[in-house]
Amino acid sequence: MKQRLYDFIPVKHLCVGMSLCGIVAGTQTAQASPVFGQSSGLELPSPSIYQQSTKQISGIVKDQAGIPVIGANVIVKGTTNGVITGLDGDFLLEVPENAILEISYIGYMTQSIPINGKTTFNIILEEDTQKLDEVVVLGYGAGQRKQDLSASVGVLNNTEDLVARPVTSTESMLQGQLAGVTVQANGGDPTATPSIVIRGQGSQNGDNVLWVVDGVPGAPIASMNDIETIVVLKDAASAAIYGAQSGAGGVILVTTKKAKEGQTRKTSLSYDATFGVRKASNVIEPLNAEEQLEMRKLSYANAGLTLPTGWDLTKNPWVGTTRTNWMDEIFRTAFYQRHNVALNVGSENASNRVSFAYDNDEGVLINTFNKNLSLRYNGKFKLNKWVTITEDVVWKNNESRSKDTDSGYTGVVAAAMYMPASATVYNPLDGTYGGTTTEDPDYIAKYGSNFADIHGDAVNPVRLLEAENRYDRTSDIWSTTSLELANIVTGLKFTSRFTYNLKNNLYKNFSPIRDEVGKPSLTNNLDETTYRADAWKTENTLTYDNTFNDMHTVGVLLSTTADHYSKRGLEVNGKDLSDESTYLQYLSYANSVSATDYLTGPDANVSLIARLAYSFNDRYFVTASWRRDYAGRLPKDNNYGDFPAVTAGWKISNESFFPKSETLNLLKIRASWGRVGNLGSIGYNYKSALLGKNYWSEQAQYGVESNKIWGNFVYNSTALNPNLTWETSEQWDLGLDVNMFDNRLSMAFDYFDKRTFNLIQSQTMNWPGTIGIDAMLVNQGEVRNRGFEAQINWNQQVNKDWSYFVSGNFSYLKNWVSDIGVKNADGTPGVWTGITKNDAYFDGSYRNLPYMYQTAEGEPLASFYLIKTDGIFQSDAEAAAYVNKDGKRIQPDAVAGDLKFVDANGDGVINDEDRQYCGSATPKTTFSFSGGFTWKKLSVSAMFQGVGGAQALYVGKYMALSDVEGNFNRSKEIMNAWSPSNTGSNIPRLSKNDPNSNFSTPSDWYLENASYLRLKNFTVSYDLSDVIRKCAHLQERNSMMSVYLSGENLFTITNYSGMDPETGGWDALKYPVSRVFSIGVKLTY
Repeated sequence: MKQRLYDFIPVKHLCVGMSLCGIVAGTQTAQASPVFGQSSGLELPSPSIYQQSTKQISGIVKDQAGIPVIGANVIVKGTTNGVITGLDGDFLLEVPENAILEISYIGYMTQSIPINGKTTFNIILEEDTQKLDEVVVLGYGAGQRKQDLSASVGVLNNTEDLVARPVTSTESMLQGQLAGVTVQANGGDPTATPSIVIRGQGSQNGDNVLWVVDGVPGAPIASMNDIETIVVLKDAASAAIYGAQSGAGGVILVTTKKAKEGQTRKTSLSYDATFGVRKASNVIEPLNAEEQLEMRKLSYANAGLTLPTGWDLTKNPWVGTTRTNWMDEIFRTAFYQRHNVALNVGSENASNRVSFAYDNDEGVLINTFNKNLSLRYNGKFKLNKWVTITEDVVWKNNESRSKDTDSGYTGVVAAAMYMPASATVYNPLDGTYGGTTTEDPDYIAKYGSNFADIHGDAVNPVRLLEAENRYDRTSDIWSTTSLELANIVTGLKFTSRFTYNLKNNLYKNFSPIRDEVGKPSLTNNLDETTYRADAWKTENTLTYDNTFNDMHTVGVLLSTTADHYSKRGLEVNGKDLSDESTYLQYLSYANSVSATDYLTGPDANVSLIARLAYSFNDRYFVTASWRRDYAGRLPKDNNYGDFPAVTAGWKISNESFFPKSETLNLLKIRASWGRVGNLGSIGYNYKSALLGKNYWSEQAQYGVESNKIWGNFVYNSTALNPNLTWETSEQWDLGLDVNMFDNRLSMAFDYFDKRTFNLIQSQTMNWPGTIGIDAMLVNQGEVRNRGFEAQINWNQQVNKDWSYFVSGNFSYLKNWVSDIGVKNADGTPGVWTGITKNDAYFDGSYRNLPYMYQTAEGEPLASFYLIKTDGIFQSDAEAAAYVNKDGKRIQPDAVAGDLKFVDANGDGVINDEDRQYCGSATPKTTFSFSGGFTWKKLSVSAMFQGVGGAQALYVGKYMALSDVEGNFNRSKEIMNAWSPSNTGSNIPRLSKNDPNSNFSTPSDWYLENASYLRLKNFTVSYDLSDVIRKCAHLQERNSMMSVYLSGENLFTITNYSGMDPETGGWDALKYPVSRVFSIGVKLTY
């Protein structure tokens, strides 16, 4: 029976082989493998071989358990003549009579075996426990064995499995993979990037997570298929080496695939493709024409109002016929595709890898998409035994289009609900976009009107998605050149790296006149913007790593970095183009043009870095690091900050007093403390003066000269704070690592306490409103995040045909503001209003709903600040009985079917003084559970993912379930509103007026439990390598092929009443998360 390549292999050395050979769902992939990256056919012998007689030998390479070792190097020692073992561990090779075979593979001791006249060999490789231990990259060239880590670090080396999922970003790929790493999709917009929060949010403006790709902070990932490993530095101790660059939100280190030098297989070509379809599920369902007519009659009748004439079918029959399902018009079954081609060429002293990727992700909303084209080159050249040069070049081209769904007025999904079902997408008279009602002159003549007033100012949502002529393309080029000097002194290495980045964008958008019935706009405009951003980074790092007397291991790192950034842009707007023809959509045809050019930066930073690591006898581990950052954005007296860290670990299982057991393989405790900084709240131009080009009349009473007319002048738009300093985060971590049952079971537990202080924000209190300059940035407040994490994995190889795995992670988080930093006039703690949303201040208002966010001391950051409700009055008598201590009605206008608001302060009046803090959108718990098995060529895996204690403001209900504001269409759910015959409903009574302010009161009726459990992914794959190897040439090349089927977001269990609970805490009929089905293929030649 033939040996297969396992997907989920529990044995330690095979796990390493899996991460490097790129096994995904029972398949092999070339680019990750140290041996599959080269051609597998017989190598032409070196000239010396021709001078000797040769013969053909064969053999099988197995491990100590008798399982064939796939992909082992078998070469003639001292030459490049060799092959790699196949799926059965077998090899065939032409060798000289007196040759010595050298057999090597990751995780095994290299063996040298003389031929000695033999022609067949059965070779047993022994594990090399030194090589077996996975080395984790920690930044700036520093690395440490995973089992020796004393900081909290999450490692993903199964990226080949993850990339098979039909996801469109690395952030999505991380969701549910690691404890303490919360990834929220924030809707299903293909152009939107999911948010990542590591161990809770500490900054009011958001903790920025730093991505470091192949050692370069901020560098792009050309394609998910290029990723080899991902390391997440979760605690401040591990992230402190990146100082303020880490953004206080943690660091994610990505290592990409590279061609391997010195292998027997010199050239390989791989192709990965995924094709899929995505479809929105649980989409809101508007009323059809007949239902809208019935709803409107009830609404007016319950309000005691006369129904407008336009709703009388005898006078306006148009309104009674359903012509359009608007949700069907704007949503589609979208196509998704991802392609990656990689060419690997390697020799003993040089390696080259070129990959080309194309992604096209159509959104489920029509005419929305995200397209990426990328090219990546990695070359490594060994000039001699001391000098190595590496070159990395990435080019990415992005073209995207999306549409706002958050607006309560022209949000696309809301607009599709607002439009009457009696309307048409296109005007049948001239083919232009249709409005809210007919524009047929014969109809108007017959009935005297088209009764446009009964439908409100709704906008055709198909027009919103299609009518604008838009071009938005970004080109991003990164080039990194590295010089490495090594081996001059044992353990000493010097690396110098220089990176240059050039990013360009061109955006053009033409908005035509909107003249149909509804919400007309009788002007057109053309926006054109462009920018060029230049950045460079340099790094010089010296490392020394050595072990003395097999007991003392020392690692030293010294580094300096510098970076520079600037961005120049031009924004031009043209209005009232006389001709809207596509070929005339140029600024020269606009009647009026306005332009603004700008410069962002320049911004410069310099850093000094040091790290010292020491371990004794594989039992005690201590690491200390220090970084000093100098930031050009900060005032001169405070422009530097120190970010130290220290970690310690004790491997108790290696102590002499600890009983040796096959049951308990590893027992380690660890502790860490570190400090990181954050400058993300300070703009690049914070200290830069601006040039004002508009004329301005001096109106100040005590100005330089009263009523003086100014032309160009230089000014600061924001007051400068000379005492502004770093936003800082400190974190403690205590951890326990346990491996059991021959390492089949691995467990990691962490407790952390993170304190973020000196938060940078605009001064919110005691700033005069008439000073003529924006409030200055100040350091105020402190936020705490405290929690617990657990990660448990079980892997077992039952036999050579059967293996399985089960894994899960769980994290609990408590977030609160421990010091608000501001005081009221009476000395009590003040508050922070609003949140930062899309890089701008947002207070949570929606149409006529006032603000809903406010943060106070002792409450979670970005708290919901709402009036609580206590159900619905079931009778007029119950409403009348709701009185204050003096017997006066608290809600004098309430009747049966109205919401009962809680009089929190007991003053007998419902107003803003009754608002209470109602938690936040931050989940209290996040969890994931995965499982899978491999049987021969078949592999199956599934992942469940979810959150608990999450909340979301479903403000879309304001328009979907209320008929108070506007004459729009509504959701079908409005017909389930409370009535004397439907007293179990939680929707207030249907009425055209709202004297009780059921819907305009910022109450917790809008606040819903957004917790969920989701079948995030299910994947089935099959290895077809044996099938294609029936072709002799492909057998000789050791070619591989696998196919897989995958589904994403397959079903969700939740109590949330909106389209999807994954909204980021705010749902105004957001772009919904979609269900995806895909098929993929992996080929290696």
